[in-house]
Amino acid sequence: MAATLAEAIHDERVTWEQLHERYDPVLQMVNVLIGVVPNCDTYLEVWPVGFRTYNLMVPNFLNLPGSLFGRSAPKDVVGLGMYVSSRAASCNYCSAHTCSFALRRGSSADAVTGADRTEAEVAAVAVAEALSTDPHHYRPALRDELLRHYTPEDAEWIVMGVAMMGFLNKFMDAMGVELESEAVGDVSALISPTGWSVGQHDWADETLAGSSGDIPPTDSARVLMRVVRNAPGAVRLERRWMDGMPADGALARRRISEEYGYDEPLLSHMLHAKPRRALAAMLRHNLDPAQSEVGIGAKALASLVFATHMGNGLLAGRSAALAENCGIDPRVVDSARVGVDLADAAVQMDDRTTAIVAASLAMSPSPSVVDATAIQTVTANLSAAEIVELAVWISVSQLQHRLSLWYGLAT
Repeated sequence: MAATLAEAIHDERVTWEQLHERYDPVLQMVNVLIGVVPNCDTYLEVWPVGFRTYNLMVPNFLNLPGSLFGRSAPKDVVGLGMYVSSRAASCNYCSAHTCSFALRRGSSADAVTGADRTEAEVAAVAVAEALSTDPHHYRPALRDELLRHYTPEDAEWIVMGVAMMGFLNKFMDAMGVELESEAVGDVSALISPTGWSVGQHDWADETLAGSSGDIPPTDSARVLMRVVRNAPGAVRLERRWMDGMPADGALARRRISEEYGYDEPLLSHMLHAKPRRALAAMLRHNLDPAQSEVGIGAKALASLVFATHMGNGLLAGRSAALAENCGIDPRVVDSARVGVDLADAAVQMDDRTTAIVAASLAMSPSPSVVDATAIQTVTANLSAAEIVELAVWISVSQLQHRLSLWYGLAT
């Protein structure tokens, strides 16, 4: 029996050869940033919109490549926030990668472990942690303290990194993607004493090597030149994926609402055009019925389950409306809205709907609770592409959840 959903669909993965043929500049870029190409790529491409969503989000929410050259919030603090948010969400996979990312961007080992942080770092860490726990403990006073140290624009870049990790934390933890030995080797000596472990991500190799103790190198001129060399190819893909999406928040919001019946107020609040346009494009691809394997109604139900678990009324209301517009039985919607146990549902669900709700219930908490029973139910009724699509959409929902807290749109 598979230990994780990733292991259960392992044979359905897209090969590395295929990925490099299709997306080599993107893969090379991430290899420069964290020293390894993540295994998650081969799973996300099982449903190609998943890979597209991931690669629309990462460069734009991190303001790449500009942030590497100082045209953004301090990159070491952005990396530190990403690491802390991953630890707060109990995602061991992302904790390893973001630790490496933060160190490579110049964060100190003491800042990562919490042994020594500046007041500005403490403020960033407090926001990152509060937005990322389940349940969250974010309060407006934390925002005020962050803004005491950073401009509104730079504070938003720090939060964009935390929000982006909302997606990545959820997908990697819910799917149980296997961790790479290179990532373990980079960081385990530093963060294992703080309570980090490989956890469920060791199923492909239970003898993952430890770390040499060497800290990953910080950005050098050679590293930055490698980024510049691969940037044009990555930008060409990005432009194709965002074609026709306006940079203006109001216009993008109207476009998504009119075309897909999904109103996203975040698009009216985000200060920076790059992540705003990327989010709109992510929603367009994820809400397009022609690109969906599992169905938009099923995805609406999944995000409703997630929002109900997190207590996010804004996201729950929007998800419920979308589910009903897609023809989901109102009694099923009501059951999901109140987080009722499947056995107590007000209406008998078919096996497929039961599997979708079961997957959503298991994926929604942080850490996830995808156990053997959930894996068996889900894999017996859903294809690998449908499983990935559900995990991607719930991951998008976690990104939206974190941002809606920051902008005061949800409590």
